[in-house]
Amino acid sequence: MRKKTKIFLNNNLLSDNACVQDSFLKRFLGLMFQTKPKGHKILIFKNAFWIHSLFVFFRFDAVFLDSNFNVIYYKFNIPPFSILKPVFGAKYTIEFVNLCPGVKIGDKIFIDEYRH
Repeated sequence: MRKKTKIFLNNNLLSDNACVQDSFLKRFLGLMFQTKPKGHKILIFKNAFWIHSLFVFFRFDAVFLDSNFNVIYYKFNIPPFSILKPVFGAKYTIEFVNLCPGVKIGDKIFIDEYRH
């Protein structure tokens, strides 16, 4: 069973159906080997500053957050079988499929699961 949480962009609800990747296997697999979902899909990774799209067969967006949930980098429309450069300083990475949140550097994305 997938652990679901809410995420907010600048205090506005973005989704109440984000999936926290909280085990080694979930973190390892991420979007690999999946078919593109019909609706939106959001995966949240903690302590992730580097991602790839090897064995991911569709495009997706990624947003990197620092420990204060500030957007420090984003990459939209990541093609299959790509390797992104590490984003040093990133504490969380969020992968979006079929949902481009329109973020900019400095925006805040709060994750209910990790909100204090």
